[in-house]
Amino acid sequence: MDYRLYYWDLPFRGVFIELLLQEVGAGYQRLEASEIYPERSLKIHNPGMASPYLYDCALKKYFAQMPAIMMYLAEKHELIPKRAETRTLALKTILDCNDILLEITNFHGLKMWDKKSWEAFRFARLSDWMQIFETTGRDHGLQDDKGFMLGSRLSVADIATAALFGTMVYAFPALEEDLLENAPGIAALVKRVEARPAIRPFLEERRETWGRGYCGGQIEVSLRRQLG
Repeated sequence: MDYRLYYWDLPFRGVFIELLLQEVGAGYQRLEASEIYPERSLKIHNPGMASPYLYDCALKKYFAQMPAIMMYLAEKHELIPKRAETRTLALKTILDCNDILLEITNFHGLKMWDKKSWEAFRFARLSDWMQIFETTGRDHGLQDDKGFMLGSRLSVADIATAALFGTMVYAFPALEEDLLENAPGIAALVKRVEARPAIRPFLEERRETWGRGYCGGQIEVSLRRQLG
């Protein structure tokens, strides 16, 4: 066993890490976040505020924060771009994903969505985010039927992008039209990544368990109320 991943039984942030682990063929065990959070969250090596937590069995150390875990695994498993610019853009892509997760949950449920605030977010902020991803990909050779986010080969940026938008449109099919309108190249990239031999069976199996689940709790109830 190479790793242990601690997360809730929902896709949200955990699926980013799982897609990467599946792609590289790493052996890992998926465990409930409650085994660490909240009682042990300050007691582990390299403590983190909340899940996901990744335990590297060989190193015997924990890592927290989804973007940090993604960059750590990408370095270890050679899914990181070589050049300084594209390495930086890979990190930016993951951080952008994390920002979108924060924003779509209305800052971890600080307030529940109402019609006015949701539509302002969906048709302005979220569409702008989609266009940012599209522009980044197009600037680095992404085409509707081929290519990747940051060059000629798959990187952690592609995995993160698929985890973000693939999960989002599967959980909320109404948002697929938004993605196709604002980022058609990204929509196609997501489908190609999700169809990769190491990833497709995993997603099929996990989605049987998750259904259309996304982030859970009252936050997800609030999202579903706005999206019908």
